[in-house]
Amino acid sequence: MDILSSILNPGVLFFILGFVAILLNSNLSIPEPVVKFVSIYLMLSIGFKGGVSLYDAPMFGDGIIIIVVILVMSAVVPIYTVLLLRKKLGMADAAAIGATYGSNSTLTYITAAGFLTSIGVAFDGYMTVALVVMETPAIILAVVMAQMASKTAGRRSTKTVVVEALTDGTLVVMVGSLAIGYLLKALGTEGSPLSAFIGGDMFTGMLVFFLLHMGTVVGQKVKEMEDFPLILVAFAIIAPIVNGTIAILISMVFGFAHGDALLLTILCASSSYIVAPAILKEALPEANPAKYLTMSMGITFPLNIVIGIPVYWWVIQKYV
Repeated sequence: MDILSSILNPGVLFFILGFVAILLNSNLSIPEPVVKFVSIYLMLSIGFKGGVSLYDAPMFGDGIIIIVVILVMSAVVPIYTVLLLRKKLGMADAAAIGATYGSNSTLTYITAAGFLTSIGVAFDGYMTVALVVMETPAIILAVVMAQMASKTAGRRSTKTVVVEALTDGTLVVMVGSLAIGYLLKALGTEGSPLSAFIGGDMFTGMLVFFLLHMGTVVGQKVKEMEDFPLILVAFAIIAPIVNGTIAILISMVFGFAHGDALLLTILCASSSYIVAPAILKEALPEANPAKYLTMSMGITFPLNIVIGIPVYWWVIQKYV
């Protein structure tokens, strides 16, 4: 599959449609309850399918290596982000950006998984475990670094931050559905009609619908980006590419299957715009959400959806 055909897939095209509609000042919008339902469905679906797949491909060999890579990247990204940006932005903003980019975007992962499904490429269930594992360590590490560097009183305890991170609704749905998928597969009862509800054409349709919505959200963010600091724009573009390239190089060294390699790359190259901002708003109130949220949602997310997934896939097919 060449780059052009990868870019021109239905999900990307509908994302662009929503984005362009907002730039044209269209009144296109998706009701929030509908968006919430679709997002929960996507997380439930990918978690359940990951649990079923995990039963067939237990976490040995490549699975363990990928989890270790994820944990290392979750630590390295916030550390190098703080080192690079602390003097320019201050500790709070640098730590918040580090937390955002050391975590991952569940919806970017789901889009990549949907892309692989659409072209008939398999990936193992432990990739969903990797998604869950990477969700929170960087957030916790970044908040702890900010706390150690600041004498500000009245912060919530690290324990409170950890509990909030581990009980986030996104994580609960993902982990719970993964466990249910694994259990039902073990019992031999994972099939129809449940499999029809969570997979196939319905999953693809829901994903396209959600990407249409995300196009409108990103379009609005881009319209608000006037006079956005150039250093943050540069970081939001360069950091994901660097992180994704590291993941591809690691995939080459260990010879990961192509589907797993793409998802590992997307996990490392994406940034959180749901879980991390929700926690950081309370854990680092002095950090400016307009910076890390705009970077993640307005720049990195569309970069990965429109260009990152197809380009990374082309590189992986050619070199991994």
